[in-house]
Amino acid sequence: MASERVALYARQSVQEDQGITQQLEAMRKRAIAEDWIVAGEYVDNFTSATKARGDGTDWARMLADADAGKIDTIVAVKSARLLRRVEDALEVTAPRRDVRVVTFDGIDTAGHWGKVILLIMTSIAEAEIEEKEARALPFRAARREAGHPTPGLVPYGYNWVSNKDRDDRGTRYQVVPHEAHALLYMSRELRAGAKLGEIAKALNDGTAHDEDGDSLSEQTRLTRPILNRDGTVKRPGAKWTSTTVRRILLSPFPAALLPPPMPDGMPYRADRFTLSECTPGAWDAILTEDAVAAARGRLLDSSRRTHDGNTRAKWLLSGLGECGRCGGALRKCQTKTTATSVRGYRCTTGCFQRPAALIEEYVENAAVEVLSAPGLLAWVDDRRHDIGALRARRDAIDADEKEWFARVQAGTLRPEQWDVLSTKWAEERTQLDGDIAEAVSVDPTAAFVGAEDVRGLWERMSTARRRAVLGALLLGVQVHPVGKGRRLTSIEAVEGTVTIMWRRAERRVKIDAERTVSSVRGRVPDDARDAVGRALDS
Repeated sequence: MASERVALYARQSVQEDQGITQQLEAMRKRAIAEDWIVAGEYVDNFTSATKARGDGTDWARMLADADAGKIDTIVAVKSARLLRRVEDALEVTAPRRDVRVVTFDGIDTAGHWGKVILLIMTSIAEAEIEEKEARALPFRAARREAGHPTPGLVPYGYNWVSNKDRDDRGTRYQVVPHEAHALLYMSRELRAGAKLGEIAKALNDGTAHDEDGDSLSEQTRLTRPILNRDGTVKRPGAKWTSTTVRRILLSPFPAALLPPPMPDGMPYRADRFTLSECTPGAWDAILTEDAVAAARGRLLDSSRRTHDGNTRAKWLLSGLGECGRCGGALRKCQTKTTATSVRGYRCTTGCFQRPAALIEEYVENAAVEVLSAPGLLAWVDDRRHDIGALRARRDAIDADEKEWFARVQAGTLRPEQWDVLSTKWAEERTQLDGDIAEAVSVDPTAAFVGAEDVRGLWERMSTARRRAVLGALLLGVQVHPVGKGRRLTSIEAVEGTVTIMWRRAERRVKIDAERTVSSVRGRVPDDARDAVGRALDS
C-alpha cells in the first residue's frame, strides 16, 4: 500500500549501537522501496522483550502514537526484534488499533493468516524463553547468593575479570586504581559539603587530588571510554557532569553491594531500592557502606533541588560575612577600583562596598595559622552520633522486616497491619540513614591533621571545602567601612578593618585514628594555645 505511515522499530537486549544502526538502515531502504512515509523511528537499545516494556521505553511511546492514529504500519527486521511475548503480540494487533505489522522474515498481518502466524511464532519463542529461564533460575540464585554480578556494563572503579583470569572465589570485578582514587575523591568532597558541579569541575580541570594531596591520574579527567568487544575505543570518555557524578555516588557497587533485581519492565536505577535490599558482593570494596549511605542520604533527600539544596552564593565569605557597623549581611557585588571592575562585598543596608580579594586573603591567612597549630586538630567537636548503635538499629529493622513479612506470607498477619509496620520502618530507616550520613561526614578540618604543608593543602581545596573549614573555625567575619575614597592595597592595611569571630575551642573531645569519639570532654592541648592565641590576637 503506497503512502502508508510506518513506524520503524529497532530493539536489542545488549547495548550495542551498531546493531541498532544496521536495523534502522535496512528498514529505511525498505521504506523508500515501498514508498512508505516514515512517521517515526522507535529505538529500544539494551531492552529485553521477554519482560514488560513499560513507561519510558520507545515501545510504549510507539503504542501511544498508534492509539493516537499517527501510525498505519509497524515495521521490524525480525519478529523477534518486535515481540517475544504473546501478551505483547495481542497488544500490538488489538482490533482497536487497526495497525498492520510487517517484518522482514515473512510476517504481514494485512491478512488473517498473518496474525495467526505472528501469534504462533511468538508463542514458540515465549515457550523457548520460559524453558531457558527455568533452567537458568537455580544458577542465577546460586550466583546471587555468592555475591557475583552478571555480565554487562561494569561500574566505575572496576574492570570485568574474564572466566580464565578469575581467582578461586570466582571474583568478577577487579579494582582500577586510578578510578578508585577518583571515587574516593568524589565521596570525600560530597561528604565535606561540596556540590556535584564543583566535584565535576575539579575532575575536568585536573585539580582533584587524593588524600595525600597528590593530583589524580590524567585518565580521571574524563569519564571512562566505552570499548568495543575487541578492546578498541567505541566512544571516548567525556567531560564529567553533575549527573554523571551523582549516578556514580548513588551506586552500591563501590561498597561491594549487589543491588536487587529490578521489577519486570523497569530499567536499573539506583534510587529504586535501599541498601538493605542489596546482597554482599564478592569483590573488593572501594568505599565503605557508610560512605555510600551518606551519599544516598544526601542525594536522594526529597528536599534537595537541582542546586543541591544550597542557594547561597559561592564566594568564600558568603553566609559568614556581616557589616561591622550595622550587622547586616554581606552580599557579592562588582566594585570599581580606578577603571577596573573587581569582585567585592557590599553591606545590604548600604554602609559600604569593598574589594573582596584582600579581605579574603586576610581571613585565609588567619585560618591557615590556626590550622597550623600543633596538636589542635586532634580535638574535634563532640556532636557526633554513635555509628555502631545506628548500624545495629538499622540491622535490627531489616531483621524485623523479614520476620514480619514471613508472617504475611504465612497468613498470620493481615496486609493492612503489614502496611503500617513497613511504613514505620521505612520512616525510621530514612532517619537512620540521615544520622549515619551526618556521623560519617568528613570533618572539615580533618584533612589538616598532621599535614606538613598546611598552606599548600588549603590552596588545593575547592571553595566549598574552604567554606566548610571556615564554618568549623569561625562564627563569622565582620567587615567594617573604611571611608569613602580610601583604597587599601595591602594585607597590613586591611588589619583593623576586619574582625574575625572565632568559635570557642574549649568544648572538644579526643578522636582516634578510627574516628571513634570518646565520651570525655577535653580542652585544647597546651602546645596549641600559643598559636591559637596569636591568631585570636591578630
